[in-house]
Amino acid sequence: MKRYITFKDFEEVQRIGKFWLDKCNDDEYEDGSVYHHLPLVDVMGDPLEPKNFHMDEKYKKLFRKDLKTLEKYIKQVETADKKAIVINYELMDLRQILPPWLVYPHYPSKNVFLTSYYTLFDDFVARMTKMELSVYKNTYPTPRYIEQIFRYKDTE
Repeated sequence: MKRYITFKDFEEVQRIGKFWLDKCNDDEYEDGSVYHHLPLVDVMGDPLEPKNFHMDEKYKKLFRKDLKTLEKYIKQVETADKKAIVINYELMDLRQILPPWLVYPHYPSKNVFLTSYYTLFDDFVARMTKMELSVYKNTYPTPRYIEQIFRYKDTE
């Protein structure tokens, strides 16, 4: 009998990720690449530094609160993945592993790529059957800025 690991606040993390993803700008360069970021005071400054976010204090405060929830979820998933390697009957529920663009909604693609969560996600997707992958791909389509680093394998 398979026992699934479920994650606390999964729906809330999904809601938060979508909320902040929608607040981001995607600037397209001449070469076709996309620079994904929250509105910035200084576009040459750090796109991950809340002090550089061009939004009122109410949104900055909300962002800091939401970031704590995202970080908690990331830690839960990474811990469960380590346990699953050791305890082979523990499997993570496919529906509850969110793609990195939702757990790091404000990260530019190059920063998402460097996270350990991205590595876990890439491995997670690689283990899916074609049917699971097709459902997951339809549930979480890849945003254009992420296509620079990640494309779902062919599910046709």
